[in-house]
Amino acid sequence: MSSSLFQAELRTGQDVVNTRQRGRHIAQALGFDGQEQVRIATAISEVARLAASQSNGHIEFLLEEAPVPSLLVRVRASASNVGLVVGNSPDTLRPGPALAPAQRLMDRVVLRPDGDGWLLLEMAQRLPQLTPVPQALESLRNELERQRRSNATDELQKQNADLLRILDELQARKAEVDRLNRELEETNRGVVALYAELEEKAEALRRASDMKTRFISNISHELRTPISSVLNLSRLMLDRLDGPLTAEQEKQVLFIRKSGEALQELIDDLLDLAKIESGRSEVLCTRFTVAELFGALRGMLRPLRVSEGVSLVFDVPEGLPELHTDERKLSQILRNLVSNALKFTVQGEVRVSAALGPRDTVVFAVRDTGVGIAPEDQERIFEEFVQVEGPHQQGVKGTGLGLPLSRRLAELLGGALTVESAPGRGSAFLAAVSRDYTERPGSAGEEGGERQSLEQETPHARTVLIIDDDEVARYLLQRLLADASIQFREAATGPEGLRLAGEVRPAAILLDLSLPGMDGFEVLEALRREPSTRGIPVIIHTSRSLTEQERGRLLSHAVGILSKSGLTRDVAFDLLERAFSAPD
Repeated sequence: MSSSLFQAELRTGQDVVNTRQRGRHIAQALGFDGQEQVRIATAISEVARLAASQSNGHIEFLLEEAPVPSLLVRVRASASNVGLVVGNSPDTLRPGPALAPAQRLMDRVVLRPDGDGWLLLEMAQRLPQLTPVPQALESLRNELERQRRSNATDELQKQNADLLRILDELQARKAEVDRLNRELEETNRGVVALYAELEEKAEALRRASDMKTRFISNISHELRTPISSVLNLSRLMLDRLDGPLTAEQEKQVLFIRKSGEALQELIDDLLDLAKIESGRSEVLCTRFTVAELFGALRGMLRPLRVSEGVSLVFDVPEGLPELHTDERKLSQILRNLVSNALKFTVQGEVRVSAALGPRDTVVFAVRDTGVGIAPEDQERIFEEFVQVEGPHQQGVKGTGLGLPLSRRLAELLGGALTVESAPGRGSAFLAAVSRDYTERPGSAGEEGGERQSLEQETPHARTVLIIDDDEVARYLLQRLLADASIQFREAATGPEGLRLAGEVRPAAILLDLSLPGMDGFEVLEALRREPSTRGIPVIIHTSRSLTEQERGRLLSHAVGILSKSGLTRDVAFDLLERAFSAPD
């Protein structure tokens, strides 16, 4: 049993549009969800379009109660309608290709003849819930009849209003995008201006540093002559060449001589620092053993002990190979370290030892049982003229130049100076220098014993090469990883990075993947092909989203991957320390 809900003629395109809307409205009223409503409306509109193509179609919506409650749609169309039907007799009649979408979308599609030259098509879709009550069906019929009386103009006006609303939203979004673009351009201009200002200030700082170095060098040379005269004259007086001295006069001259020697030591340190900073410090290599070096230091440093409760111990290693470096500069480093250790050690010992280190270096260690250094002060002590204040500093005099000079000298000799300490547990200063200065990494092609400047030829045990075409990315990395023990070299292209890697032999390489011309993958393969750069640890620094295949390809040759998004100092330092400690 079926009851009619709505019927209409199919003659024009507007009839097809109205039929689709009525079909969706009926489906909604009968409880179909949004997806089912679209499927039913689509099936109806395609069939209605073909039925209306000959201006004589008819459609009817019914509620079918048996065998199961369903929405039934009957469409009466011409039998000659191309696409709706295939075959021209009851035996050969079957649905045409135009009915394929309806067959997929509806539960049941049946086609049969309906008199001479006519077809009757039935499409049914099972209701999602029980049959509506008669009152609801009557209300639905009345609503459909009211909609029939509304004309197409109302529908067009509604669509036009929707279009105008969408246009207003698009214009508002375009205005917002334009505003954001203007803000971004202003921000970019500000960043460029700030970067230019930073470059200008950096250049001013470099000029000021050069002027400071020249001033220290010049004034130190000028002071050296009168100080030498004071020391020589005091020596003449102490030797009684011009007559005897009273006990009080001798005491005064000794004070003059002691003050003059302290001032001369300060001037010598200033001159050494100025030479290193200007790149004019010369390395004079000689061959000697650690036993010979310790033997000379033992007699020189024994008078420095300020407390009888402190013993100075030299552990002479066995089997350590001969050194070929600047003995005077190495002796100066150890004298400064032992002198400091003796000043700040009241009880216990100061022990000096040596051992082979990585990369053909020799590591000299000066360990004491003194007051120790707090973690926050362990880098400050290597700054010029800096002395950590505290009760342990009372009665201890110094200029604050010994440790900065020692670190510069260690770097000049192809190594580094570091400290391990804790308050109340003593300190250990570790000075690493190249065992053979002429064969240190990066010195290929130099003549043995030739004098070299720090700025031009000396490698650094913790040099990091950054290969990235983005200048801002290189700057940010250096600021993020800023550390007194790390030196940076930069390359903006792959070929330039390969050249610097071969020349400098850095301790680690930070490599970007998106490089112009020669990308990061090619650079990494080239580094691994060359024997001279094969052992250099590489950290990939990229903003690219890598596939699992790319990650596996990179991690087989790199220490790790450092993402440019969410970059943090802890993560970067952790990877860098892993690179420094990685075996060749």
